[in-house]
Formats: sequence, C-alpha cells, structure tokens
Amino acid sequence: MKRSTTPLTFGAVDGLGFAAAAGRLKSTEQNPRYLPTSLGPLLELLYLAAGGRLPSPVGSGWLADNGASPMISALRDNHECWVKASDRRMGFIQANRSARNADTDTLLISFLMDAQRAARDIAGLPGSTPGQLVAAMEELENNIHEHSEAPHTGILAFWAMRGVFEFVSADRGIGILKSLQRSSIFAGLQDHGRAIQAALSDGTSRFGSDSGRGHGFRPIFLGLANLQGSLRFRSGDHALLIDGTSPDLATAQLAQKPFIDGFLASIRCHVSV
Repeated sequence: MKRSTTPLTFGAVDGLGFAAAAGRLKSTEQNPRYLPTSLGPLLELLYLAAGGRLPSPVGSGWLADNGASPMISALRDNHECWVKASDRRMGFIQANRSARNADTDTLLISFLMDAQRAARDIAGLPGSTPGQLVAAMEELENNIHEHSEAPHTGILAFWAMRGVFEFVSADRGIGILKSLQRSSIFAGLQDHGRAIQAALSDGTSRFGSDSGRGHGFRPIFLGLANLQGSLRFRSGDHALLIDGTSPDLATAQLAQKPFIDGFLASIRCHVSV
C-alpha cells in the first residue's frame, strides 16, 4: 500500500519527538512520509536525530523527495559550505570550518552575500531588509562560537522562495540554560524556557550586564520590522514562539516541547510580492 505524504511542520516534529521520548514512536513504515516545505522543521528534525532523540530520517523513507534533497545530501556528506548551484535559493555553512579565520572568513562573507541576494531577488524582501536579516544571521553564527561550547556541531542555513525568506542557526552544544548558568547572575536559573526568554532580552549575557555583550538577537527584530514573521527558539525542553507583524518579545509565548540538545533559532518572514 502506498504511504501517505504530509507536510513536515513543527507540529509534526513535536509529535515525533514526544512519541520517541515516550517510547511510542511507530516504525517508519507506519508513519507518513514527510514532505519538507520549510527549513526550520527540517533542520529541527535532523538535529533531534543527530542528538539521538529520533531515528535518522535520512535513507529511512521518512522524508519525501523534494527540493530539500540536495541540501540533505550535502549535510550528510559534511560539506563545509554549500549553496544550491542551479538557483542559489538555499544553502548552509558549517560553523566549524577548517579554514575559519575570525578576521577574514571569506567563505562566510561569500555565503552571507548569497543569502542576501536570495532574500532580495528570490524572496523579494524590500529595501534594507535583506541586509538587516543577513546581519542577524552573522550574529547567530557568532553565537555558536561564543556560547555553544561545541562549534563543530553548528550550522547556519537559509531557504528562499517567492515572498518567503527563512534562516536557521542550530547547534548541539550546552544550550541556553547551561550557558547562562556559567554566570553567577543566572546560577540559580533552572528552567529552559525562562533561560531562552532571558537570553532574548537585549543585552543579557553570561558575561554580566556590564560586559556590553549579549546573545545578539536584536538584529533579528530590527530586520523583521513591518514584516510578517514567525520565530521559534528551541533549547532544552522548551520553545519560545513569536508570530505576527513586526514581531517582538511582548508577544512571545513559551511552550513545552520534546527535549533538544543545544540551541536552534528558526526565523521565517513573509512579504507580499
């Protein structure tokens, strides 16, 4: 019997994660084949699997073949940097690159230029928005090196289509809670959700409020001004979710989710074109 196909949404990923944690995950033959139509759910699924919290969907028949297949193959083959050659609408770069130089990383610069062109020419984002969002992507990549303590697990990725641009930063490091607990200010913090909330607040840092350092999320909110955005920040057993026009922390909601290692930020924005 032909297996059904269903879109791979965050709800589907959550359901799989909860089922796996409870020992009730069906075999791949019993599950529908999931069609990746958005970058965030795809990478969250892959990172749950990489952390051993789900069976690997690669080669198991979980994922239906679509435009994301070249990216999945490049990830599997451990490319340091990959951008789809045919239309340049998706790509990723590994945070732990063999030739990385903090001052002159030409590979990262080239990747970010590809992302900016995709946001402008494919998604059709207006004015300075592509540049602002790419600045936010660069901040997220810096965060992997500064806070995760496992940059070899980190990735920065984008996917553009007409009217939509999305990007994801993910790692399997120590996570937001443990990162903040490195500071005496947050040593007593025990809740993953509250930790995400604190990290997203402007200027919050494990290095202290006088350090002038934080997790650098402000550029994301600046880039999404006047746009419809959907944001999902995942660490530990929580997600912080923001949705709406000119999204900000005032509209954020915390939700219990299946445990994930490290930190994942997924940002998707929409524009009428």
